[in-house]
Amino acid sequence: MRLATGVAAGLGTAALVMAALAFTTGGDGAEEAAPAPAARANGGLAVWTAQGCGSCHTLAAANAHAEFGPDLGSSLQGKPVSYIRESIVDPGAQTAPNYEAGVMPEDYATRISAADLDKLVAFLHASAR
Repeated sequence: MRLATGVAAGLGTAALVMAALAFTTGGDGAEEAAPAPAARANGGLAVWTAQGCGSCHTLAAANAHAEFGPDLGSSLQGKPVSYIRESIVDPGAQTAPNYEAGVMPEDYATRISAADLDKLVAFLHASAR
């Protein structure tokens, strides 16, 4: 009886870990893509993960495959750092084509520290195709 309970608890824990990974990466089970070396070094991927960006956005460099928000790898291609920063802290200022305004949370300017925002912006800029 104790063995069965321990196995069940272990399986339950594994299921929770897998669900958390699916939530942050988009959940399609694809192999993890390596982020750009500079982005990895500055901690931008960690900020991306901590803020749950992968639950809405696709970004190959973060192995995120969500379909709710724009694919940031393509929608940020060629965009300046100032555009990326504004898109995070004032998401209603400009909306990606085919997406509604007012869907992305508007409190990232207060939720993310200035240092972490810099890391996230650098990561997104380096990861755009």
